[in-house]
Amino acid sequence: MDFWDLTKLLIRRWYIAGPLLLLTVAATVLAAVKIEPNYVATSYVQLVPPSVTPKEYDGRAPRPRNPWLDLGLASLGKAAILTVQDQKVVEALKAAGYTDAFTLTLDQALPIVTFEVIASTREQATATTQELVRRFGENVTALQADYGAAAEQTITTLRLTVGENVTESTSKVKRALVAIAGIGVLLTTALTVLLDAVIRRRRARQVAAPRTEHGRGHDPAPPTAPPMNQRTIWADRNSAQTGVEDRSGALEPVSADATVIVPRTEWPPPGVEGNRR
Repeated sequence: MDFWDLTKLLIRRWYIAGPLLLLTVAATVLAAVKIEPNYVATSYVQLVPPSVTPKEYDGRAPRPRNPWLDLGLASLGKAAILTVQDQKVVEALKAAGYTDAFTLTLDQALPIVTFEVIASTREQATATTQELVRRFGENVTALQADYGAAAEQTITTLRLTVGENVTESTSKVKRALVAIAGIGVLLTTALTVLLDAVIRRRRARQVAAPRTEHGRGHDPAPPTAPPMNQRTIWADRNSAQTGVEDRSGALEPVSADATVIVPRTEWPPPGVEGNRR
């Protein structure tokens, strides 16, 4: 069955496909009204190296050097991202009422970390972004403090976005509407084809049943040969000559109320004279 045949089937069975399509449209409209869009908050944080790097030894006692300066800002940024995205941290954020749908991405060329947070409300998106930026800055400082880095060697963080960049995202709503509409159309087509097959089968049975009964009730009985001692009554349709042919071939007269049997043979029978056609 190609697309054109399927279309003709849906049109022919409109009383089945029509209500199902109406239900699909109603479900799609209801979903569009009930499903709330998501809110996406985006923020950017840059890693800033120290303005002055002191000498390791200037005549006084040597001071510990910040090893992250040798590893690079990208290494420190990546390490801080891993600490923020730890599973225990995510579970703690979710338990505190924040959203757990967020991503932190380090730029390949610049030491800038992009925070992208997806929440069900604008307030939740804003609060989660602020919490993530705070945790990221604290982890950057803690990772350097573990090596005893001096204050003048500390790498700091700077939030580049002044306000909250929160936008409304309708991608979730669109995906839900497409899914509901697609499932509704598929169910409509499948149920219409199934019910059409059932209707065709019932009609075929209803048409075949009378034909079978009619054929069985009117089957002609096979012809049988008459016994040897049976006398045949002959009658001429064009004359009043009627008689009984006995075994010798003689024609005996019969009464007027006798049953006359005209066999399917050529008239008149042998030995009987009558009007010839």
